[in-house]
Amino acid sequence: MKKYLLLTFGLLCMSTAALATHPSQQEMTVRDAKAQRENAHVVVEGKITGRAGQSDRYWLRDGTGRILINVERCNKARRLIGRQVRVVGKIGHENDRIKIEAKTLNHIK
Repeated sequence: MKKYLLLTFGLLCMSTAALATHPSQQEMTVRDAKAQRENAHVVVEGKITGRAGQSDRYWLRDGTGRILINVERCNKARRLIGRQVRVVGKIGHENDRIKIEAKTLNHIK
């Protein structure tokens, strides 16, 4: 009986650790994304509130803050201003700002 309990506990710990090492599988807030390390994969939902100067950079806002997103590979960002989106990408830094290098950008509402 103890062996089965230990085995179950061990498998549970391993599955929890696997989730923690793959943040791209889980949605997070802007605040959580900003706390991630360089090149960490993130999934964030929020509203695109407008351009951030250059044509391929936009602001993404949720209830916890805003973050710069670089949408070089996503040519549909302009028509998504004011809409709720899901951004999948990786964390980067630019001029002391934290940003998300978007791989995909999808309208969700």
